[in-house]
Amino acid sequence: MTATPRLVADLDVLERNIDAMASLGRDAGVALRPHVKTHKMPEIATMQRDAATHGITVATIGEAEVFVDAGFDDVSIAYPLWVDDEAGRRLRALAERARIGVGCDSMTAARQLRKPLGSAVVEVLVELDSGQHRTGIPARDAGELAAGIASLGFDVRGVFTFPGHSYSPEGRAQSADDERAALDGASRALRAKGIEPQRS
Repeated sequence: MTATPRLVADLDVLERNIDAMASLGRDAGVALRPHVKTHKMPEIATMQRDAATHGITVATIGEAEVFVDAGFDDVSIAYPLWVDDEAGRRLRALAERARIGVGCDSMTAARQLRKPLGSAVVEVLVELDSGQHRTGIPARDAGELAAGIASLGFDVRGVFTFPGHSYSPEGRAQSADDERAALDGASRALRAKGIEPQRS
């Protein structure tokens, strides 16, 4: 008898899904950065990476450590971090081994992030609120925040958002429109401050 819980995966379906997403990204001219917080498996993330994705996304510093230990060298932590000295030490150690990006949605958090990192290079993405109202800022404020974060010595790469209100089947079209509008508006706000959003 097999112990539970256990993972049962249909590898044919898994491979088809990964290939389909990679094809969608290529056809749309965008670089995919899949979120691995659900499967949390370097083996599956390796399959995603081999399908021509562009780095991975995680939710926590701990997840980043697991995947960097497994050989992943381009990892974004898609959450506005609030770091104490210990978290800062761990983040600094990661930045010495891989390209690390983090989310930020306030100057207070950016200053808190700056303190323990020293000269470590960590890229920052400003998190937008595109309608779920959990974290993030309005798109119109993204340029000002990005400029402030850059003034602390961070490389601000652009913006990201989590359209969590898309989980409702009847809300998918609206959430897609909200996300598109937020990203477009934030891109304009960043460019108005002389910051060009990057693709990755």
